[in-house]
Amino acid sequence: MGAGKTEVGRRLAERLGYRFEDMDQRIEGRTGCTIAALFEERGEQAFREEEQREAAALASLDRRVVAAGGGAFVSPRTRALLQEGALTVWLQCDLETLLRRIPDDSARPLAGNRAIMRALLAEREPSYRQADLAVDASGATPQEVVDRIVDLIEGHAAGKKSIER
Repeated sequence: MGAGKTEVGRRLAERLGYRFEDMDQRIEGRTGCTIAALFEERGEQAFREEEQREAAALASLDRRVVAAGGGAFVSPRTRALLQEGALTVWLQCDLETLLRRIPDDSARPLAGNRAIMRALLAEREPSYRQADLAVDASGATPQEVVDRIVDLIEGHAAGKKSIER
């Protein structure tokens, strides 16, 4: 949340000639309900089940850049689906940058409480570290992040050992 997944994802997809898919938007389209409303009406567990369904649907598609919600990678099953035949990228971002980027409103169910955000980042980081690639997105423009990802993808394809930048 706040790392730039949607903006970076759109730009990366365009650069690679792929289609861009935002999991949250797909869930909202399929359920006819906003993410905030899903959390409020059905709870976080129901939302996580929707994420898993969406990850399964996306796993069967080729040439896609997928922006997954901040909690999707924490679920082992959803993470496995997202990694299936794909290269996963963690957009690392320091807490101060995230707090500055995310409005303190009800649009993002878990963003309203800054203490929860701190705890979530600490709790989720071990899961995020399981991504194939990691890119520091804290002080970079979306285009700079895309450039770094493309460099890493090329290095990964060439078999280079270093996957962080």
